[in-house]
Amino acid sequence: DQVWVADSRLGFVVQLDHDGTPLSQVGKDVLVRPTGLAIDQEKEELYVADTARSQIRVFDLHGQLLRSFGERGEADGQLNGPTFLAFRNDRLYVSDTLNARVQVFDSEGVWQGTIGKRGLYLGDFTRPKGVAVDQDENVYVVESFYDYLLIFNRQREFLLPVGGSGHQPGQFYLPSGVWVDHNQHVYVADMFNGRIEVFQRLMDIQ
Repeated sequence: DQVWVADSRLGFVVQLDHDGTPLSQVGKDVLVRPTGLAIDQEKEELYVADTARSQIRVFDLHGQLLRSFGERGEADGQLNGPTFLAFRNDRLYVSDTLNARVQVFDSEGVWQGTIGKRGLYLGDFTRPKGVAVDQDENVYVVESFYDYLLIFNRQREFLLPVGGSGHQPGQFYLPSGVWVDHNQHVYVADMFNGRIEVFQRLMDIQ
């Protein structure tokens, strides 16, 4: 019943109760520009993307810094302006935005692989933002520059696009975040259209 909010301007993460009352701060004087958040519920660890430092910081839920990984660069395991995060099955998915890819790490920060690449074709990335993973480990990535939601399977192969530029239902205008619930509903923050769009996965897309 708690909510975690990254305040990128003030440089810390705030823990709120279900009424929105602040309970604690995490990362003050440690983080520079926190953006994406993900939680490992089993280990009770909070992953924070520090975009300005191109690092991932890991805290316990009491705010103690446990470890950090990542450094600025383009090689495997290096980051350049990471933003959104997702965590599932001991894997952390990092939207490595300025490197135009999603990188996958284990819970200790060891690099496991990359999803997507920079390019101009459908299925490539220019500015990946939100990332989410469903119960079958299909990966959903918001390509914000071209207004698409791109879906990859657990083998990290591109499956299909959703959306495209526009204002009609099912279209996007500068989308940002994405989230998948346990009923396979996919929620997309359609930022410049000022709405949340909800999709239902109806078939096996692996």
